[in-house]
Amino acid sequence: MKKLILLIAAAILLGVLIVVYVPFTPASPQEGVGQKPTAPLVGADKDAHGCIASAGYTYSVVRQECVRVWEVGTALMPTIQIGEPVLAAYVIRSANWQHAEVFLPGQEGSFMLTLQAAPGDSTWTDTYGTWKLTYDKIQGWKLFQDGQAVYTAGPDKA
Repeated sequence: MKKLILLIAAAILLGVLIVVYVPFTPASPQEGVGQKPTAPLVGADKDAHGCIASAGYTYSVVRQECVRVWEVGTALMPTIQIGEPVLAAYVIRSANWQHAEVFLPGQEGSFMLTLQAAPGDSTWTDTYGTWKLTYDKIQGWKLFQDGQAVYTAGPDKA
């Protein structure tokens, strides 16, 4: 009789373990064929440079590293706001201010602007003349597209 009770208890314990353990056991690659894919691991979305987009990182050409643009860049607000939310563009300058990297909302990656060599002038342009960034100590930052100011920001605080 004791053996029968012990056998029933073992069967119940095995059943409980199967119910609890099996749903949480990761499937091997062969088991997943034809089944709904599982969610990717958090932080497993590294790009070609090793930047983790889900953590807010993107690659900066100017800095040659993964950055969070809102932490290291200058936020430029749109001159014309259409609806909500308001999405800022960001500019990251090289240490010597020779290059400015622009990150636009809704666009993957960035584009580079080069400082124009005019004394006392802080103007960066792209090679096609489509984009122009200016900085004035009083008026601040302005980003132009095809001659129209599309983003602005106040002057940097010293």
